[in-house]
Amino acid sequence: MTVLRVCYKSEIHFDEHYYLSTHLPLTASVMGPHGVTNVEIVRVTGTADGSASPYQVIFSAYFNSESSFQHAMQDPRMPEVLADIRKFYDGMPDVLVGEIVALPALSR
Repeated sequence: MTVLRVCYKSEIHFDEHYYLSTHLPLTASVMGPHGVTNVEIVRVTGTADGSASPYQVIFSAYFNSESSFQHAMQDPRMPEVLADIRKFYDGMPDVLVGEIVALPALSR
């Protein structure tokens, strides 16, 4: 399983209302048909050591496979999704792509 993470940096203007009401539906309409299995949006509220977080919001989209992810990124409407970022965020987010690695359950 492949995961796409889009990390929006702290201290940079981020219009959460636009992001939730307009950008995410646009993103879903483009990426959804390409094997997205789950999406999560995390509003970062802190760090374990109490220091300032480098990010304010982290978007994660999980894909069935690397090829599903690649198909989503090559969708003809992906430039529309990327261009929409400037309508709610005044910077360029960090974008990470990775593979989910199974871990044994944590014991108590």
